[in-house]
Amino acid sequence: MTAYLLFKKSLFSIIIIIGFTFSSFAQKNFSLYHLQQTNQANYLNPGFKQDNRVYVSLPIGFQNLSIMNSGFTINRATESRSQDDSLQFSSKLLLTDMKDLNYLNFEMSNEIFGFGLKVKNNYFSLNVTNRFQTRFNYPKDLVELALDGNGNDLLGERASLDGIGLNLTSYVEYGIGFNRDVNDKLTVGGRLKLLSGVANINTVKTELGLTTDATTFGLTIDGSSEINSSNISPFSDSTVEYNPFPSLFNFSNLGFGIDLGANYTLNEKVSFNASILDLGVIKWKTNVSNYVSENINYSFNGIDLNQALDSVNSIGSDLSDTLQSVFKQEENSNAYSTALRTKFYLGTKYKFTEVFSSSLLLYNEIIGQKYNFGASVSGNIQLKKWLGLTVNYSTYGRSFNNVGFGLNLKGGPIQFYGMTDNIVAILSPTSAKHVHVSFGMSVVIGSKKDKVADKVKDAPKTPKAKKVKQVEKEEEEVETVDPVQTQEK
Repeated sequence: MTAYLLFKKSLFSIIIIIGFTFSSFAQKNFSLYHLQQTNQANYLNPGFKQDNRVYVSLPIGFQNLSIMNSGFTINRATESRSQDDSLQFSSKLLLTDMKDLNYLNFEMSNEIFGFGLKVKNNYFSLNVTNRFQTRFNYPKDLVELALDGNGNDLLGERASLDGIGLNLTSYVEYGIGFNRDVNDKLTVGGRLKLLSGVANINTVKTELGLTTDATTFGLTIDGSSEINSSNISPFSDSTVEYNPFPSLFNFSNLGFGIDLGANYTLNEKVSFNASILDLGVIKWKTNVSNYVSENINYSFNGIDLNQALDSVNSIGSDLSDTLQSVFKQEENSNAYSTALRTKFYLGTKYKFTEVFSSSLLLYNEIIGQKYNFGASVSGNIQLKKWLGLTVNYSTYGRSFNNVGFGLNLKGGPIQFYGMTDNIVAILSPTSAKHVHVSFGMSVVIGSKKDKVADKVKDAPKTPKAKKVKQVEKEEEEVETVDPVQTQEK
């Protein structure tokens, strides 16, 4: 299989997946980070203080889906017709909002198993999670070529397709976490992760350009590329089904990762928190196919019509041979490594009352050599242990209209949580660059200390307790009597 065919089939599969998910529902999980009372917030900061003694994920464990298109929104690519109020597509408007290089990002994670146990000041956790991530980088000139061809603004100019590429990673994560209350102010935590790689496509580099001569209309193609892949048959062959579960205990593509986090309480009102997630790497060894194309520079000035008519049969084969010799590539099966998508959270929280607080959060994500920055501000409500709410505003990846909402609700030992970082996208998907949803259920057993405190606080004052207090009061009065006055009497 050539690199072109690999890229074409893989891209088609990803577009189908993204299109299907976007039509149902689909940023980063700022809402969950603000809901620190939810056990799964520990995935975003292992240093969050844990109050529950035990938690176990139900079959509907932590589920997370996210889609991001940095280039455009549907409603920004349409305009009203002059004849009536109907909308029509506008390639000019579509290209206006786009940067030179844009991306489609899709992430999915499924918690297969989760468990946490608190012993005194120590908290231990286990998790098994299936994770799937894709990112397709597409240049603005690629869209312009597709919509308007190589004329107009591109005539006589190099249409840059530099940076175009697909990155896909699927793996199963086994995590062992530890969290400790160092003192009343500081809590620190970490998670070691053993990774089993399922499939990968890694576009190391792409430099590709198309220039159309303004006078002769001759075409010049230049560029080079390097693409690595492992176990990509489920994405390049429609007859092969994507199924990560056989890789649950198959560590042929072995990887390691680590998460670190901390939470510091400055006083009764102010606290600070920070975390670093997914510092790690996976080495890919199975069914590896790597493609390297050397630097090319090929000019095509058209076909002599008279010559073509004289040798119709040979012109096609001659052109095919020429293209194969120009676009030659090297193929190998050498093992290679890819880094995880490292993420950074830095936040602060201010408690106005025991019920209401506000949070500020900064976020950064590293994908290859690309950086994505985000920020969020929230208002949070926590009613004892049974209800948590957050409403937040966030910006991420050239998307500035994100209003998030989240809740966790505890009834008995069952805790349900659901959230989105952009509820506007659910209400009006045509105006959204970013769509996200998370949800799940857990069995939780609260702190024994909290139960005792609640019983003491709510316990009625018995007659015996009143009598004891009265005796103590009388004893205090006797101790304060002046001895001189007693002798005079």
